Amino acid sequence: MLSNPKSADMQCKYAYKECYNMRTFKRDGDLHRLCEYHRNKANALQKIYATKRRGELRALKRQLAQEGSTVPYDFVKVEIKVEELSNEEPLYFAVDDDCDIVCLFDESELQPIDVFTTTEVLSDDEYAYLSAVL
Repeated sequence: MLSNPKSADMQCKYAYKECYNMRTFKRDGDLHRLCEYHRNKANALQKIYATKRRGELRALKRQLAQEGSTVPYDFVKVEIKVEELSNEEPLYFAVDDDCDIVCLFDESELQPIDVFTTTEVLSDDEYAYLSAVL
């Protein structure tokens, strides 16, 4: 075990067994929790897990698409009470045509698209979109 407390702070914090390698530095100068070896190992496992998860989600989307493109909804009769507007109340409308489209999306659902990717295969979502558009 390291006797110097300063050295102990620099030691890799790998959880499953003691590692005597030194922790690596982040780009901003702070310390990572792990040494370079354990960081690479953890990143590789995370990449495998993420790839597997994306594959499972794509398979689920394909299965749902094959079962039918329409989603059954329970229709509920809604009564709307229409009130007359007085002529004194001005009505405001959006001048920007893009507002109608932008308002349909929740910003938390939007994900950036990496247009500079080296991937030559379309995802299921991309394929479905292009099939619908073209």
